[in-house]
Amino acid sequence: MNKTMSIIFAFLLLINISCSKAQDKLKPIINSKTMNEQPIYTLKVTSSNPYESYINNMVLEKDYLTGSSDSELIINDLILKSGKQKLQIVLLPNDGNKTVDKLGIDYLTLSIYRYNNGYSSYVERKSTLIYEFKLDDPHVEMPLITKEWIFNIDVPYKLKNWEHSIDLRKEDEDKLLKEVVDYYNHLANIINKGDKKSFLTIMKVRNSEVFKSFYNDAELIKEDERYIDNKLSKSIGNIQPLENYNIMFYGNGRIVTLEDKKGETPLFAEDKNDIYSYQIYLHRPYPNAPLEVIR
Repeated sequence: MNKTMSIIFAFLLLINISCSKAQDKLKPIINSKTMNEQPIYTLKVTSSNPYESYINNMVLEKDYLTGSSDSELIINDLILKSGKQKLQIVLLPNDGNKTVDKLGIDYLTLSIYRYNNGYSSYVERKSTLIYEFKLDDPHVEMPLITKEWIFNIDVPYKLKNWEHSIDLRKEDEDKLLKEVVDYYNHLANIINKGDKKSFLTIMKVRNSEVFKSFYNDAELIKEDERYIDNKLSKSIGNIQPLENYNIMFYGNGRIVTLEDKKGETPLFAEDKNDIYSYQIYLHRPYPNAPLEVIR
């Protein structure tokens, strides 16, 4: 996994860059004039071990590769409103080890940065470190270490989010799994046909939420549509069968998704040149409502 700072603010709605099978080669064009004067927040993780990171009980990144790494990812779409936010980290042992060693604990740092003027300040690398977190040494060997912190963030928006959605963990898991898999297969058929209209209808709620958190204007939204066109055209007839997946719950049980053992989406297209991943997170907004994409 190439763990570099993602500057594709407007396009995290299309692929989850931190967890995708591969970052596809379709690069959107970013207009730096459209993202000024609004705060962009990132989480930077420096680790010598595999780890998982979560913001407000939603997965941000799952990196199971062995060795030192630096990752800085935007978290705006997981900040639902101003106020208290939660950061969680799961630190795992390196391959060949059964426990997390002291070096891995000491090396891990997590930092929250604020880019005051959005994309323009990112280009100029003008960020402000606002929080930094370290693990305490538990003084005993552990197969994994889980830790969470609370921090405060101010944002100029409030998202609909999923805090009042249905707790899917309380539903019949077999029936829920079938519903989720059916949803994935329905979306796979839409992608396989390159049906942009149906694709955008399915993504409408998510797009609205993510656009709002990334301060997208009309010009960037049009660029998104061009990116979607290009990605869908590369995916036509190339969607792979769903396989090797597990059902996963996030957002305090209000979000459900499918992942393979690497934390990657099983929904992807593949041609001779690249892999085009489609990570989706589903919720049920009210009792007996159909599942819909929220991220």
